[in-house]
Amino acid sequence: MAASLPEGYEEIGRWDLGQVRRRVILLLFVLSLVAMAVTANVAIAITYVASGVSSISLDLGSLALGLVGGLALHEAAHAVAFLALGARPRFGAKWGTRFGPVLYASAPGSYLGRTGYVVVGLAPAVGLTVVLLAVIALAPAGGLIGSAAFLAVILNVGGSAGDAMMMRTVLTYPADARFEDTADGFTVYGPAPAG
Repeated sequence: MAASLPEGYEEIGRWDLGQVRRRVILLLFVLSLVAMAVTANVAIAITYVASGVSSISLDLGSLALGLVGGLALHEAAHAVAFLALGARPRFGAKWGTRFGPVLYASAPGSYLGRTGYVVVGLAPAVGLTVVLLAVIALAPAGGLIGSAAFLAVILNVGGSAGDAMMMRTVLTYPADARFEDTADGFTVYGPAPAG
């Protein structure tokens, strides 16, 4: 749960988007493209199994809904996980990052345990992806909702590459660490050294 910081804890680390090297950004971009291609093929396969249609039609309406919906739902998935853990999410956007413009959900002033923070970080990649694939399976093939969900799930998975990179870093900290999510990344707290 997002309790207050335990007594005797102090800042032991900090991570933010500005620390990510260009070659890591390039690698994340490539991994995102691969993940997006795999997800698109899975979504098309689900559409085929559910309706016998082996293609997705995207018109202007489904493109707009999928783009806006995918980005908003990705951050909403983080927010739902924050709320479930007792944190109060805040939303925002940053335009001049090394990743380009980004939307974010953060929870300043909330201190999550490592496991809880990983749940928040992976909520879109796991939870939202499953929900959107279910929508694709259940929505009429070629309709606005199914087509928008198709684009949204691809964008969600692509955007989750950065989350996965962050969570990989989170797992390098001790199990008793606490994490405060910020607009730029996170701050890590742990027990102060004795003495």
